Amino acid sequence: MDLAKLQLLKDHEKSCLIFQGDVLIYSANFIGVKPLLQFMETLNGVHPPKDLILVDKVIGKAALLLAVYLGIREIYTPVTSEAALEAATFHQVNLYSETRVPYILNRTQDGLCPLEQSVVKTMDPKEALLNIKAAIKILMAKKPSS
Repeated sequence: MDLAKLQLLKDHEKSCLIFQGDVLIYSANFIGVKPLLQFMETLNGVHPPKDLILVDKVIGKAALLLAVYLGIREIYTPVTSEAALEAATFHQVNLYSETRVPYILNRTQDGLCPLEQSVVKTMDPKEALLNIKAAIKILMAKKPSS
């Protein structure tokens, strides 16, 4: 595993980095899958560039399937879930992690992350994207307004 790539998260003080080869083309400091969804928006429907490499703080199955949707085939992370590893094998993604956890917890740390829950029954990246967007819509509707 290329530990230097993980050090880049600390060096850039970011939660997510996307490289095309050795060139950093996107960085974000959001939690969850938001950086990947935001990167999709920056593409404006244009097919993603080839040879993308993702470096992210946490990779669960939801993030893994979004990465596959973007054509990413190489991922580095400090923490990944067992479901993400299974999906990586299924989609022939090289997933390098320091630590494996049984599953990704929700923000209150008392159960499965709702976005992970939304992709439990699928390995299809397009279906995962739709499920994730639907789950986010439900979560945002539950948020108290300020």
